[in-house]
Amino acid sequence: MKKQLAALLCGTMLLTAVLNGCTMNSPVQGKTETTTAAKSDDAGTSGANGMESEGSKAVSEKAKIGLLAPTLQTEFFINIDDGLKKECEARGWDYVAVSFDNDSATAVTSIENMVTGKCDVIVAMVSDESCDDALKKAQEAGVKIIECGVQTEVFDVCLNTDQYMIGKEIGTMAGEWINSTLDGKGKVVVYTTFQNTDMQNRGNGIQDGLKEAAPDAEILEVVDIGKDVVGSGTTTTETMLQKYPELNCIAAYGDAAAVESSEAAKAAGKSGDTFGIFSCDGTNQALKGIAENDPMHGTIKFEEMGPIMAEYSEKLLAGETFPEPIDFPTQQITSSNVSEFYTAE
Repeated sequence: MKKQLAALLCGTMLLTAVLNGCTMNSPVQGKTETTTAAKSDDAGTSGANGMESEGSKAVSEKAKIGLLAPTLQTEFFINIDDGLKKECEARGWDYVAVSFDNDSATAVTSIENMVTGKCDVIVAMVSDESCDDALKKAQEAGVKIIECGVQTEVFDVCLNTDQYMIGKEIGTMAGEWINSTLDGKGKVVVYTTFQNTDMQNRGNGIQDGLKEAAPDAEILEVVDIGKDVVGSGTTTTETMLQKYPELNCIAAYGDAAAVESSEAAKAAGKSGDTFGIFSCDGTNQALKGIAENDPMHGTIKFEEMGPIMAEYSEKLLAGETFPEPIDFPTQQITSSNVSEFYTAE
């Protein structure tokens, strides 16, 4: 049964074992791919704490981690890729990242290729249950699955966040800004995606949070702009500004679209004093916009994901089990606290 979408992350925890080795695995073929060949080290043969659990990977072996991401073109996912790659290099692990471009058939093929390429752990940032069969076969082949995106029936670790509540936080931030800046009379467009239930839940949360925080604000339209499509924030905002000259607030499900929307709003002569954009992901571009009083006024930041993914990869390979989803809180960032998270270059 599908629950809520996985997202991520509240603080790194101490690592419990270091896996070294000298076996080189073959690279994985994928649609978009970066591969790191880890360096070789000599090591003993016992597992963590001198014990090798049943099903765990011996310390003398080298691990290989695969990241399956919906895109590697937006800052949010690029940061995850870079962070996890760095963590793998520090441990002497091999690493491969593949984008499935929000296409489930490509995702299934990529999972199969990662199994063939002898990945020990697949970090799957899938968007629905369409990959369950492929992930189950990967498990049966001995691959550990870290699920970050949605919770389905197939995972060894599931990093989970309530997507409806994420949306509600976005809507609440927008509503509070409308109350304080526009006397509650905001004219709002909501950017969401209908590609999967979890993202629909986030969009519903945005609308409910906005209505509760600013009941006199008007939602002009709820727009499906697709998921992490580069350029959609720009073109959609240009269209919305032409369609609704009175528009003064955008609530978007993610920073990629929001940052593009902010630039489009500025190009149309909109000022951060009277136009507000709110979203989620906590990317550096979004933080910069908030700090500079662009139309970008609020985002929700997740903790750095790469270190957490590496930590749980290590725990799984040491034989630890995590049958229940792991929930992580988030941090709202507005002009009131952005200085704690962003320093101008």
